Amino acid sequence: MNFSAQTGEPVALSIVVPAFNEAESVGELVSRIAGALASTKFAGAFEILFVDDGSTDDTLGAIRQARLQHPYVRAASLRTNIGKAMALMVGFSKARGDIVVTMDADLQDNPEDIPALVRTLEEGKFDLVCGWRRKREDTRFRKLGSWLFNKVIHRLTGLSIRDQNCGFKAYRAALTRRLNVYGHFHRLIPMQAFLLGYAVGEAPVRNSERKYGVSKYRAFRYEGLFDFLSVLFAVRFGFAPLHFFGLISMVFVLPGLLVLLWLFGEHFVFLLTGVGAQLVDRPLLTLSLTTILTGIIILTTGFVCDFVLYHHARSNMPAIVDFALKDTPDDRRLPEADIDQAPARMR
Repeated sequence: MNFSAQTGEPVALSIVVPAFNEAESVGELVSRIAGALASTKFAGAFEILFVDDGSTDDTLGAIRQARLQHPYVRAASLRTNIGKAMALMVGFSKARGDIVVTMDADLQDNPEDIPALVRTLEEGKFDLVCGWRRKREDTRFRKLGSWLFNKVIHRLTGLSIRDQNCGFKAYRAALTRRLNVYGHFHRLIPMQAFLLGYAVGEAPVRNSERKYGVSKYRAFRYEGLFDFLSVLFAVRFGFAPLHFFGLISMVFVLPGLLVLLWLFGEHFVFLLTGVGAQLVDRPLLTLSLTTILTGIIILTTGFVCDFVLYHHARSNMPAIVDFALKDTPDDRRLPEADIDQAPARMR
């Protein structure tokens, strides 16, 4: 069990809040979180960990003011805006609770739903509980895109939840140490956890209209397709890249070889009977050789990846074994230094 440096109380629950230009929301968010937890077993045993993602307004000033008033508020600041995914990774690395809840700072997530999310997690069935916005306050276009995105992931991975992209989630702390989130992969945390063998569930949460500021995301984000493919490849073939590249290479090599054998057969018949065409007169010869060469290049890429992976695995085998082991009830996060002492910039 980790203890708060300010209060000396054990920290059982960490609320991680990435924030970018949300100065107007900070004070109300802190008050509502505290109120939501006041009548639960986490009263006096929680922390609110803000990660300022390089805000250009006074978000950091608002967080600092909240810290002066409430000892359970902690903060880190990124030097520049590098995205929600990295802000979450900073929060995960510094959170001290055995349970970690993530939520947005814009007040669209209702802090009053935190106890329900945590209760679902504590039932013991899941390692990650995702919020399901049953009545999402958003445009029809965003809702349609989200519905399609969730359907595609379900079809391709088997993960059946209805709101992949909801940032309101409850995690076991052990899971947060296994996640590798960067770029825009925060949208695919449930899928990554599921593919790593963790149990993922959902619980209904409310969704409110944005009170302050504007949304930081476009309605249509084509990058989600590339993120999905990247996570799927990294998790499914991260320890066997040659299996992926080898399969793709065979799609090129085998047809090319069959065509080449056919051309050689026709050439042999031409030499014996004079009927048909010579090998050098066939445009298909160039096409088949190009296809075979393309397949060989793809296969070579797989060999290079396997070679790099082999040496990486040899030098990092203890960490890889630890990553693969199933967490036991006695597994606890090692003590972390207070975030105020980290290299992150503070004003």
